[in-house]
Amino acid sequence: MRFFFLLCTYASMLALCNHAVAVEKVAVTVLMSEELDEKNKVVPLSPDILNLFSYLEKNSGLQFDVQRYPWLRALENAYRGDGVIFGISITPERQKLLRFSEPLFADQVVLVSRCDSVFPYSALADLRDKVIGVARGASYGNEFDQAANKVFKVEYDTNSNAARLRKLYTRRMDAIVFYSRSVAAQRLVAEINAIAYTTLGADQASGNAFCVLPKPITSVDIHFAIRADADHGVMAKLNAAISRGRASGELTRIFSEKTGLSK
Repeated sequence: MRFFFLLCTYASMLALCNHAVAVEKVAVTVLMSEELDEKNKVVPLSPDILNLFSYLEKNSGLQFDVQRYPWLRALENAYRGDGVIFGISITPERQKLLRFSEPLFADQVVLVSRCDSVFPYSALADLRDKVIGVARGASYGNEFDQAANKVFKVEYDTNSNAARLRKLYTRRMDAIVFYSRSVAAQRLVAEINAIAYTTLGADQASGNAFCVLPKPITSVDIHFAIRADADHGVMAKLNAAISRGRASGELTRIFSEKTGLSK
């Protein structure tokens, strides 16, 4: 009888502890860019991002409420303190208001052109007088951002990769900029040309419509960020989970096989 009582007491305490852990989860709004498909519908989050969020929720004590917007609006919401923004790189301007997490991964910033209009690129000076498409509100490294509309002309794009590629396909610009986690450039080429064949009417028999220029513009680290006066310990929880994931190899595993297109 005494053993049964102790067993029940232990079970009750364990249940209470588990309940307490669940209650202690802190809800946090995660602001993200939305990507639109050719029908103007939001493209679902990729498996690697879903796996990342699942890992962080389990290891940070946070519960994510993901809200997706056009990138510029997501950034403005973060500046107002409306949540933690994900998928952001560090710039001097952003650092004035936002506190950044440890980096999660590095994105290559690459140029995509029509294959019949490829031009040599080794430095930003090679873009002189060209028209380059960029996602509105995005940063592509400090040097590129500072050269925009000085060395080259910028065409501001929407969050739809299909729409961006259509403008390039119809020669409204010379190249567009993509963020990519692609380990192999050929995989990114396959993804953007799939859009050309299925959406833009490109002739697959004629070969690739779009090519990725061999040299990336730069590589940038990708972070979470939050307005400093709205942090309240959220960034410390994220950083602790990120550090554990890097030490255990979990973050490397999550991102080792995935190619990502731009914000």
